[in-house]
Amino acid sequence: MKKSTETDLNFNTTNLLLFMYSKRKPLIIVSILAFVISILVSLLITPRFRSTVIFFPASSTSISNALISTSGSYGEKGILQFGEEEETEKLLQILYSDEIRDFLIAKYDLFDHYNIDPDSKYRYTQLFNIMKNNISFRKTEYMSVEIEVLDTDPEIAAGMGNDIAAMLDSTINRMRKRRAVEAYQIVKKEYFALQTEIKEVEDSLKQIGEMGVYDYESQSAGLNEAYLKAVSEGNTFLTGKLEEQIKKLGKYGGTYLFLKEFLENESARLSDLKEKFVQAKVDSEQNLPHTFIVNEAKVAEKKAYPRRTLIVITSTMSAFLLALLLLIAAESVLREQT
Repeated sequence: MKKSTETDLNFNTTNLLLFMYSKRKPLIIVSILAFVISILVSLLITPRFRSTVIFFPASSTSISNALISTSGSYGEKGILQFGEEEETEKLLQILYSDEIRDFLIAKYDLFDHYNIDPDSKYRYTQLFNIMKNNISFRKTEYMSVEIEVLDTDPEIAAGMGNDIAAMLDSTINRMRKRRAVEAYQIVKKEYFALQTEIKEVEDSLKQIGEMGVYDYESQSAGLNEAYLKAVSEGNTFLTGKLEEQIKKLGKYGGTYLFLKEFLENESARLSDLKEKFVQAKVDSEQNLPHTFIVNEAKVAEKKAYPRRTLIVITSTMSAFLLALLLLIAAESVLREQT
């Protein structure tokens, strides 16, 4: 059975070769025509040049947390560390933002560059489709991000690639700064309000101190001891003076204790709030890059598209196979009719 199958296969292959030989003229003519036409078509295709930018995302750790905060985790996730997959995905999403796209359209006058009628009803649809075909972003296997730009002008391709990477940083900084500035204003308001409140408490304690109450605990113990001693000695004059001081201490002592405890608590809160205030100020002012550039876009010396050799070979082979299939089909139809 196996021998019979091999014989049929050889027989069919032989028949195919004989058939191709018998139809060599039309096959050769079609192949030559396809070869010539594909060369002409490939010459008419406008060449495009490729420029590529590769970068790693930086860690999303807050600068203030990493460098200023006494409780920060600089050792665990510092500003010099590369970001992880989550940061890479975030950057890819931002790369598709309208802000970056609109910047490129305006700077490179893409309607004119891509020969799109600015008065066309579907001008933006046409433009966005061309940009989608010419500009691509992808995550590499090493968790870096690759920006690839194709253009008929190699300098524009390189410029757009580098501008996209630069705009990525600007966009992230703008998004973060808007939130950071709002947070800074909130913390700033609370910080200075607490400072004012503490100053008022300190002034109140100062006034109580001027009335003779400056250290309730030690004063109370000292006055009680002196009062008992004066009573035991029968010193009525001193006893009277001490009674006045004890009454005054009793009148303002509770307020003194309350204000003192309140001042201690609020001073501790002010210390914590000051750290947050400094952190928020740094976050609202910092503009550090959010990427580690590995390769900047360079002006390409050779075109990336079209690959004329590939176009010619593929077109010629396709035309040859199509012609062969049509001839086989025609031959089969003729045999059935006879």
